[in-house]
Amino acid sequence: MNRQKAEIADITMELDIEAPPAKVWQSLTEKIGDWWPAEFFAGGEAGQRQFTLEVRPGGRMFEQWDNGGGVLWGTVVSADPGVMLQVLGVTFPAWGGPQQWYGTWELESRGDGTRLKFSESTLGRISDANIADKDKGWSFLWQTLKAYAEDRDPPRWQD
Repeated sequence: MNRQKAEIADITMELDIEAPPAKVWQSLTEKIGDWWPAEFFAGGEAGQRQFTLEVRPGGRMFEQWDNGGGVLWGTVVSADPGVMLQVLGVTFPAWGGPQQWYGTWELESRGDGTRLKFSESTLGRISDANIADKDKGWSFLWQTLKAYAEDRDPPRWQD
């Protein structure tokens, strides 16, 4: 038996988006499949997979593949439409876990725009490389969301 101690890591980010909160919320939730980057799918074939976020307590944040497969990224724990969303997810050992992650998205009106506040707390097997990957991944996702909500071309993923 191999025993390891669990750790907790926190990531927080804020991003100003030049779009009203209603548009940012719609982009984050109803339209998430329109901007979700191809590099962030765990499987399935391009053009034969979807990413969906069901905004209600118990709703799923998931990818679904046309062949019947898919991945459950998380479960919505709390939603205040247009204001706040909380998701609880798990990461299996094959993807750097075991981990549980708790993500919170908050939208705040800022003049004609929106401030997106995101925080994630992760509990489990955590390495410096894992945290760096999460930080890079979340940053890229929110820049992609920002570009979508602002009607601009998305950034390109850099390995």
